[in-house]
Amino acid sequence: MSYARNLIITVRDSDKWPYFDRPDFLEELDEIANEALSKKTVEGYLASLLIFHQLSEECVRLLLKDAQFFIQLSVFPTEMYFPEKKNLMFGQLIEELKSTISFEKKNEFIEKCMSLNKDRIDIVHRLTKRNSLTDLEDQLLKVEKLYDELYVLFEDIHDWFRVCFKDFKKDSFIDYSIDEFE
Repeated sequence: MSYARNLIITVRDSDKWPYFDRPDFLEELDEIANEALSKKTVEGYLASLLIFHQLSEECVRLLLKDAQFFIQLSVFPTEMYFPEKKNLMFGQLIEELKSTISFEKKNEFIEKCMSLNKDRIDIVHRLTKRNSLTDLEDQLLKVEKLYDELYVLFEDIHDWFRVCFKDFKKDSFIDYSIDEFE
C-alpha cells in the first residue's frame, strides 16, 4: 500500500491513531503498583517503582508516536518516515521527546519524567546505604505523586493530539480520495 493511501486510511479511522498497544494490561499494572505500594514492604516499594517507571516510559513512547503522526499529517503529501527505535532507555526517550515538535504542557511533562527518573536512579543506587525503610517509603510516595501528575499531563496532551488528528481528518484530508493513491 502506498504511503499516501495508508496515511489517509489511518487519519480517517480514529481506531488507527496512535494508542497504547495493551491498554487493559497497563491499567492492570497500575493497579498492581498501587497495591504493592500499600503493602509498605521493600518488595512492594521496589515493585511499584519499577511499574511506575515502565508506565511512564509507555506514556513517553505514545506521545512520541503522537508527535510523529502529527508531523506526517502536517507535511502531507510529502512523505516523512520515522524509524522505530526499540531499545531506547527512559532518558533517551525523554531526549527524543525534547527534540520533537512543541506542544502545550510538553516542558512540564518532560520535567516530571526527568524527576521521576532521577528519583528511580537515586532509590535503586542508594538502596543498600539506607538505615531504615522510612525514607524509602517517603521517596516512593513522592514517586507515586509524580507519576499521578505525569499521567494527568499525559492524558491532556494525548487528548490534544487526538483533537488535532480529528481536525486534520475533517479539514485537511476530507477531499482526498483513497482511490487516487493506489
